[in-house]
Amino acid sequence: MKVGLIGYAGSGKTTLLDAVSGGNRKGDLMAVPVPDARFERICEAITPKKRVPATVEIQDSAATLREAGSRTGFAEAARRMDALLHVVREFDSPTAPFHGEPNPSRDHSALVTELILADLGIAENRIARLAKSPGARQSGSPEYMEKQVLEKIQPGLENGTPIRRMDLSDSELILLSGYQMLTAKPMIVAVNCSESDINFPSEINSKAEDPTFRICAEIEKEIAALPAEERQEFLQELGIETPASENMVRTVYHALGLVTFFTAGENITQAWPLRNGSTAIKAADTIHSDIAKGFIRAEITHYADFDRLGDLKACYTHNLMKLEGKEYIVQDGDIINIRTSR
Repeated sequence: MKVGLIGYAGSGKTTLLDAVSGGNRKGDLMAVPVPDARFERICEAITPKKRVPATVEIQDSAATLREAGSRTGFAEAARRMDALLHVVREFDSPTAPFHGEPNPSRDHSALVTELILADLGIAENRIARLAKSPGARQSGSPEYMEKQVLEKIQPGLENGTPIRRMDLSDSELILLSGYQMLTAKPMIVAVNCSESDINFPSEINSKAEDPTFRICAEIEKEIAALPAEERQEFLQELGIETPASENMVRTVYHALGLVTFFTAGENITQAWPLRNGSTAIKAADTIHSDIAKGFIRAEITHYADFDRLGDLKACYTHNLMKLEGKEYIVQDGDIINIRTSR
């Protein structure tokens, strides 16, 4: 899953990416581990030779409105993302090229308007083409249904409503998926504030309809660069329990609609991201397509049982491991072993 950092120039996108990457990034794309105490607990109990946490890909691309050169260039970059992370400036900066005084609500509203206009342009152009197509006048045809859903979202976009706020069925969303509509994507708002304001609420918190959190990217970058033994002491001095960058990654992960399942082995223990509501066969395919093809049964141990007993063998002994078929809906935190014929 790829998350695009977007926002006006000078909002701190690159600094934020440096913070979540620990200063170890190369280029504009970074696979960021998802902090998960459950994964740490499993690894502690099993002590595997290799441990692989779940990750999300965060990209600082050219998708900055004033840097992209045009609305089209910005839209093309943003459409390739699965979710958008909008960084808004709340710190004073004499060099910020977009507006003088920081105003998160204004900047967020302006960017959302850009996204809505980009989607509206696509909808209007496609509706105009479909109006000339005989197939779009045949009730029940793919083009007819496509035209119906585009005409359904058009008034909402004209009124400034993002597609993700509209009441659309799963089938309607599938019809729209090929357009990669920007306002259909999950959006998270990161309010980048100064160090002195880190513990104060932002006025955007009560207004934004999307998940919103505060972060001082400069401080987070400093924290990430510290040795592990000094990091906690520095956090305590600032009155911070956990780095905001960790909370940011968790927020992004959940906004993507993901849950985590685990495979636990002595050679490798791994945390796997999976769409919420997915089945055991999808989990098997996430691990490897050959495992899905040879799927027999899934051995499921719920994390709560493992946490209580502290050992997978103990869960098996107490009959807390359950055998499930392909249609089992994977729960967040399930520890899964796939029985396969391959």
